[in-house]
Amino acid sequence: MKNKPQTKPQTKKENEHMQSVTASRPCTITDSITQSCQEVRKMRDGKIPEKSLDQLFSDIEQWCKEGGE
Repeated sequence: MKNKPQTKPQTKKENEHMQSVTASRPCTITDSITQSCQEVRKMRDGKIPEKSLDQLFSDIEQWCKEGGE
């Protein structure tokens, strides 16, 4: 019989933080992973161009700027 891992109860501050993170997320984590996998599949199939690491960092910087406005 496996024991359940012991988890500490969330504090009020931790609970509020998780609610704010969840509320600000444009989609669920599952949706985000699914979209990423679909994009990788399209890159491998040659349907969209592969991104370089520099392009990825550039995209991340752009997303941060858009989110900060």
